[in-house]
Amino acid sequence: MMNELEQFKEETAFRLFGRSRSLAIAGGQCVKCGFPHNLRSDFRDALSHKEYGISGLCQGCQDGIFGVSEEDEDGKKEALGITHKIFGEDEL
Repeated sequence: MMNELEQFKEETAFRLFGRSRSLAIAGGQCVKCGFPHNLRSDFRDALSHKEYGISGLCQGCQDGIFGVSEEDEDGKKEALGITHKIFGEDEL
């Protein structure tokens, strides 16, 4: 049985994409586009790979939904107008 958060994510995926998030992840597919995208090497960084485990979205679909970050000269990324420090992979 799913907890409340897992049930919410599942229902949201069905409502938005017409697919089961948990079945897409179990099958190594993107919940939005359906293509196989589950290997760590398919993602830009560890945070994007972690997002796949949460949302079931491949890198291309994540970029389409969240936008593509631009790294500035201070070692920070700006995404959707919000600037934040980039964490190292060991800090995720």
